[in-house]
Parts: sequence; structure tokens; C-alpha cells
Amino acid sequence: MRGAAAIALVLALAGDARAETEHRKARLAIIGGATAVYITSAILLTDRVAPEECRWCATNALDTAARDAFVWSDRGAAATTSTVTGYFLAPASALGLLALADSSHVVDDAMPVLEAALASQIVTQLVKFSVGRQRPYAHFGTGPATPSSEDNLSFTSGHTSIAFAFAVGAGTVAHRRGTRYEPVIWASGLALAAATAYLRIAADKHYLTDTLGGAAIGSAAGLFVPRLTGSLPEMQVVPGRSGITLAGRF
Repeated sequence: MRGAAAIALVLALAGDARAETEHRKARLAIIGGATAVYITSAILLTDRVAPEECRWCATNALDTAARDAFVWSDRGAAATTSTVTGYFLAPASALGLLALADSSHVVDDAMPVLEAALASQIVTQLVKFSVGRQRPYAHFGTGPATPSSEDNLSFTSGHTSIAFAFAVGAGTVAHRRGTRYEPVIWASGLALAAATAYLRIAADKHYLTDTLGGAAIGSAAGLFVPRLTGSLPEMQVVPGRSGITLAGRF
């Protein structure tokens, strides 16, 4: 009787594994397609959708003081470095450390983090176009003489939001996996995210409150998107005294 039950369970798990594989492929295709659509639309629509005049033009004492303290004389170098930390090092660190911690679940661990990052960027773009805050370089007249469609897209910081989405998303997954690399994943991810936020101010692209808004969006995406998509590891098969046992976390 126990043997028959064990065989039935194995067959059921095999069927679930096949279904999971198809589901995984579908999710990866959706992530890839949504990312391509997002990037393409951001490039093509910014000139048409971005506000020509700032809706939020004034600054405040906190943002002005932070700008004066952090802005670099070489703003271009700060901008380039922020792109490297936010869009290259942050995802490489998050996904690489998750893979190093548990290579057997690399795809399942990467998907919720990528979904969180994508969600953070979509929300950030919607906020940018809706708020229409003037960037500091445009406000203080330190940028290019020719107006740009980017001049009034200061709030919030997309570089900061994606860096925090990768950091918190990877940390959340690592925590649920119970990996010993969790402290390293949190520390490295948040350090890169904080550095990205600082560099966006140093580049005169964003105010302090822009980066705080980006950090909030990215952190919320990293915490909640994996839960909303059901991506966090909840169940696993473990050996029991009389056969196979399903263990879960609730």
C-alpha cells in the first residue's frame, strides 16, 4: 500500500515537473517580451509623452543642500558610473550570487528578481511622465543648452529603482531559500543600490528625494512582486521516516 502510494506520488510529481517546465518557459518568454516592449516603447515614446514644460519646477532646501554637497565637477563621469552600477553591476551581483548560492534553482530564483526589476521600471516611467519634475541640471542651468525630452523626468530615479529592485528581490529570494550567502547578497546589493543613488545626485540628474522615491519603488517591487507572482519557494520534497514528505513554509 505504501509502495503504491509512493509510486503515485512520484508520478504526480513528474507530471508537476513537466507542467512547471512549461510554466517556466512561458514566464521567461513573457519576461523577455515585456522587457523588449518596455525598452522599445521607452525609446520611441519618450519624445512624444514626456512633458515639454515642467509641472514640478521648484526645488527645496533639502534637495538643494544635498545637490550642493554631492554634485561632481565631472558630471559625465558620475552619470556613466551610475549606469554601470545600476544597470550592469546590480543585476550581475544579484543574479550571480543567487546562482552561486544554489545553481540548481538558478532559473526559478532569477525569474522573480527579473519580474521585480521590470515592474519597478514600468512604475517609475509612469510616475516620471505623470509628475514632470524638472531635473536639477535643467533647473540650475548646468546642462546642455539645447532642451531635451529628458529635462522634466527627474522624479523618480529609474537607475535607483532598478538597483534596489535587484537588491531587495535577490535578498528576499535568498532569505526564503535559507542560503548562507544571504548576508552577502543583501550587503552587496544594497551597497550598489545606495552607490547608484548617490551617483545620480553627483551627476546632477536627480535630487535626493528623486532617489528616495526610486529606492521606495524598487524596494517595494523586490519585496512584493515575488509574492504576488507566487515565485517564492514554498514547497519542497524531503525524505521522511516512511517515505517522501512535502514540506512547506507559510
